[in-house]
Amino acid sequence: MSFNQFRLSSDILKGLKDVKIESPSPLQKKIFKAVQEGSDLVINTSTDDKPEVGYLINLLNDIAKTDRRQGTKGIILAPDSERAKFLDEWIWAIGYHASIESACITSDGNPKEQLNALSAGPVVVVATPEELSGLLEDGKIVFREVQQLIVDQAEKVQNWNAVETVSTRIISKCQRIFTAAKDSKDLREAEDKLLTEPQLVTLSKKSPPADKPKEEKKPEITKDLTQYYINVPPRSKISTLMAHLDNNKSDTVVIFTASRRTADRLYKILRKSNRRAVSIHDQLAKDTFEERFNRFTSGDVQHLIIGDMTAKDLPLEHATQVINYDVPEEVEEYKLRAELVGDGKATRILSLVSKQDRGDIQVICKSLGYAPEEVPLPKSVKDKISSNKKGKRNGSKRDKSKNQKSGKGKKRGSKRQESKKQHGLPRPTFDQLEGGRTGKKKEEKGLVGFFKKLFS
Repeated sequence: MSFNQFRLSSDILKGLKDVKIESPSPLQKKIFKAVQEGSDLVINTSTDDKPEVGYLINLLNDIAKTDRRQGTKGIILAPDSERAKFLDEWIWAIGYHASIESACITSDGNPKEQLNALSAGPVVVVATPEELSGLLEDGKIVFREVQQLIVDQAEKVQNWNAVETVSTRIISKCQRIFTAAKDSKDLREAEDKLLTEPQLVTLSKKSPPADKPKEEKKPEITKDLTQYYINVPPRSKISTLMAHLDNNKSDTVVIFTASRRTADRLYKILRKSNRRAVSIHDQLAKDTFEERFNRFTSGDVQHLIIGDMTAKDLPLEHATQVINYDVPEEVEEYKLRAELVGDGKATRILSLVSKQDRGDIQVICKSLGYAPEEVPLPKSVKDKISSNKKGKRNGSKRDKSKNQKSGKGKKRGSKRQESKKQHGLPRPTFDQLEGGRTGKKKEEKGLVGFFKKLFS
């Protein structure tokens, strides 16, 4: 399970990578989804999971996706200065690439400077309740755009009157969230005053025995699975795909590509040829993603093109076949795509193997213990290649004949060839050739290379 399924902005994903958080825990996943529903929440944090991962990335992701950064969108109240500073640093680290900054209000700061910072309308405020409530009273400040008020570690809060003062200064429609490791009378009274029909977010108490951990089911490829591949000549992958679709016009097809750029490119080509298709990738807005995905699952369109996403995160229910436009680099991902077929959600899987894909398909075949069945190149593609070769031969004969008759061009031609050898010609990228691979960049060494790698 990765954060890709949450459709986070690329900047927030980079921030999570910087702090070495690769995937959410079960509790963090539940928190993220519950926050998206918009109701008031009480989050039980009795486990060791860090709840801030769940509620913080939701808040920061919403901020990262908006162009308007004026006005405070979130207020986080911490029980003490140490916790407030910790959360402030978290926000800076995760929001670094999205240029998200927060104001930290604690007893350690200068009240005048903190009041000026609040008046400037920071997008996120992290504070202890007493200090923030006092500054709001002194500056007569109200919040008109706050979307979330979060009371972190609520069981440790000593001054609930200060929390109430902060709450009354928010005049916008606001979701209120309490996180707490344990229940108490004071906490229940605060919930009754400040929360409206709160939803409880907690993990199930039932868990597998410690000596018998539940093993995650690994994807398997069934023996009766129909697997094919086509060896694709250079610069013929798109024409091979289109010819294959022409030969299977009634099929509903899922097409996996290695990049969002390739997915969008194929979508335009399919639409231009009057095929019913949609393309999806993890950077789409939630509503757009669901609208396009539902068009395929409902049968409104015939082809679903997927860019740079794992099959594990796609709740597919049906497809006649799965096509690997780009062969996955990981054997596990190939198995996940094949599992769509093995579960009866599709009837066959086909891989288009170009020169750039041969290394990956060899690794997959070695892991499986056998090779998928090769099918011939579509006849229309063969004819096109043959016609191009014939045209080149005829063209070269005509050029040679002209040069012999005129006696011209030999020296000039040799000069042009010599110039090409000396200076070299720009080589097309893998994207230009096949659409899915980008090649490896030269790695920079030293301190500059370290920071580029850290924040890339």
